[in-house]
Amino acid sequence: MKRWIIVIVALMFALVAALPGWAEQEASPSERFCGRWQDPAFGRAMLRIMPSEDPGLGEGEPWFDVWMTWGDSASSEGVWTMVARYAPHADALTYQSGEMAYVTYGQDGEETARKVQWADAEGAFTLADGKLLWSDSREERAAAFAFEPVEKWVPTAEAFRERYFLPLSEYAPGTAGSSLKLAVLCAELCGFADEYCLWDTDIPTMRANMLEAWTGLDEAARGRFDENFTEVIALADLARSDYASVAGQFEDAGAGTMAWLIKDREARASWDTLIAHTWTLGNGE
Repeated sequence: MKRWIIVIVALMFALVAALPGWAEQEASPSERFCGRWQDPAFGRAMLRIMPSEDPGLGEGEPWFDVWMTWGDSASSEGVWTMVARYAPHADALTYQSGEMAYVTYGQDGEETARKVQWADAEGAFTLADGKLLWSDSREERAAAFAFEPVEKWVPTAEAFRERYFLPLSEYAPGTAGSSLKLAVLCAELCGFADEYCLWDTDIPTMRANMLEAWTGLDEAARGRFDENFTEVIALADLARSDYASVAGQFEDAGAGTMAWLIKDREARASWDTLIAHTWTLGNGE
């Protein structure tokens, strides 16, 4: 990886010039629905649309996980969940078996109760004049919503330098306490990705800022980042697949937030976005 990642310096100008075209090539009609949406008239309601994680939904038009939360208090909220499929003929996301439930949480954020109101709703999401419109057979308020995209957050080049590249380059494996330090680093980097909702960010700007931060590092720092990068990825992957096997490492390090980060759909997607664009930094693929 070291030889590969060094070449990004030479490719810097080509990347910046190619970013808009790269984004356009990757886009598809259904992706216009993805992201965080909010209606100014219903300030407590946040709608999220993400490509589905379920590998069993079959081939064909893409599927999406859709959910809206409406906070009643610090410990409870209404939750609407749907699994929607893109319908090209209608340019819409359509769903069946939509569920609405009232959910309460304990002090640790874990769900303590769920009261399902219905699980048989049918409906659709469409786009009109940059707004997302909702129709639903069970939710009477659906037609009143006119969702607008939530502002995307992008880490600055300085944030990438100070909170991503330098911490990884400064980690020293094989030294006293390095196992605990790695756990702290892993949780902090996952938290960094989640804080900026990188699954729903301005990708061209993010990549440009990442590249600017990277090219501002000296060669020694780049080399150390390269050496440590796969190690932190391996720990994050293990935490996601078998957290019990590394729970003690994170808890002993005071990084117990990792238990929540691996469960949260948005946090996982944000981490995946950060890693994917680190691997492809320096090219348009």
